[in-house]
Amino acid sequence: MDRRDGRAFRDYRDCLEWLFARHRFVMKPGLERVEYLLGSVGNPHHDFRVVHVAGTNGKGSTSNLIASILSEHGLRTGLFTSPHVMDFTERYVIDGARIARDRVLDYVERLKPASDDIGATFFEIATAIAALYFSDEKVDVAVAEVGLGGRLDATNALDSMLSVITGIALDHVEVLGNDVRRIASEKAGIIRPEGVVVCGATGDALEIIRGVASALEARFIATREESELTRVSIVSTGSIFNFEYGEYAYRNLSTSMLGRHQVSNAVNAVVAVHELSREGLFTLTEPGLRSGLSEAMSTGRLQILDRRPTVLVDVAHNTEAAHSLAAALDEVFEYDRLIVVLGLMADKDVTGFIGALADVTDQFVLTEPGTPRAARAEDLALVAREHNVEAVAVPSPGAAIARAVSDAAEGDLVLITGSHYTVGDIMKSLGFGEASEG
Repeated sequence: MDRRDGRAFRDYRDCLEWLFARHRFVMKPGLERVEYLLGSVGNPHHDFRVVHVAGTNGKGSTSNLIASILSEHGLRTGLFTSPHVMDFTERYVIDGARIARDRVLDYVERLKPASDDIGATFFEIATAIAALYFSDEKVDVAVAEVGLGGRLDATNALDSMLSVITGIALDHVEVLGNDVRRIASEKAGIIRPEGVVVCGATGDALEIIRGVASALEARFIATREESELTRVSIVSTGSIFNFEYGEYAYRNLSTSMLGRHQVSNAVNAVVAVHELSREGLFTLTEPGLRSGLSEAMSTGRLQILDRRPTVLVDVAHNTEAAHSLAAALDEVFEYDRLIVVLGLMADKDVTGFIGALADVTDQFVLTEPGTPRAARAEDLALVAREHNVEAVAVPSPGAAIARAVSDAAEGDLVLITGSHYTVGDIMKSLGFGEASEG
C-alpha cells in the first residue's frame, strides 16, 4: 500500500512497527509524558468516568467482568487491557467490540508529533489512544487495567471514580522490587484521596493498601472480609457460587471463566459494581449482574482451542499464576497425560514457574516465542529435567505445538502457557489469528 498523502505511516502494520519500537523507551518513571500527550490532543480523558484496576494476577479478568456487567446495564462501556494476545486491537473494546485498525492508525498519526517531541514510551502512547477512542465514542465509563505497578503507570493519569486492587504477588521484581509490601505500596498508588477502594489482597499486602487508603481518607472495602462466598461449584463450563455482600444475597451466580481463581476475580467484580451503583453511576439489577458475569470472556485465560486431544491456552506468566493454573487443571479437567508447551521470558522466575507445574506434568515441550526477552528453550529444558519431568526443546512455537499434539493421545491434555507471546505465537500457528506484535 502506498504512503498516504501527508501521513507518517503507510498502513496499520507500518504504524505498529513504529509504535512497538517505542519499547526501547521503557520504564521512565513519572506521569509527565502521558499527561503531555493527553494535553496535546485536548485532554480526552476528562470526558468519561474511569474504573481503575491494578494487581499482580487477575486484574485482566476482573476488568473484563466489570465491563461486561456494566455493558449489560446499558452503559456504553470502554475496556482498556494489556497486553494483547494476537492483535493490538484487543486492547481497546467498547461493549464487546474491538477498535478498528484504521482508528488505531488515525490515533497514532495524531499522537506521533508530541510522542517524538518527548520520547514517549509504547505504553504511554497506548494509554493516550484509549483516552482518544473512548472520548470520541462517548463512552459512559471506561474500565482501565494497569499495565505495570500502579503509582507511576501511565493509566494513573486517568482520573478514576473507583480503584480495584486484586491479589498481590511477586512479579516484575526488577522494577517493583522483590518484597510484597513494596509491590503493594506501588499498586496502592492508584487510590484517590477520599475515593473508593475495592481490594482482594490478603496478608501484608492488604494491610499496606488499607493503610494507604486510610491516609488518603478513602473508603476501603476488603472483599474477603466484607463479603461471604459459599457453595462454590467448579465445573468444566465455569463456576457457580452463592454470594452475600451487605444487604445483598445471591444464589447460584455463575461465570464461564474456568478455574477457582476466577471465582475470586468474580467476587472483586461483583463488589466493585455494587460500589459503582452506590456511587450513582447506574442502578444495579440482579438480571444484569447475572448476565454480565456469565457472558464475560477473557482471551487466553484457560481457553480451549481444540478437543481430542484437548488443547488449552493460558497466559499465566509468574509463579503464583502457575500454582493457580495447576490447581485449575486438577479441578476442572479430566485427562490421561498432561503435555505442557512452555515458553517463558528470561526475566521471570523460571525455576518457580516450572516447579509449580512439574508435579502435574508428564512432558514439557519447551519453546521460544518471537521476542528477544524469551528464555532459551534448552535452558528451560534443563530446569524441567531437574524436576524429573521428561522435556524436549523445540525452539519454534509452531513446531512445538505440532510436536506436543503428535505426542498426545486422544485422552491427553495439551497446555500452552508461560506468556502472552507464547500463547499468541502458537494461536497464530494454529490459525486463530495474528500473533502479538510486541
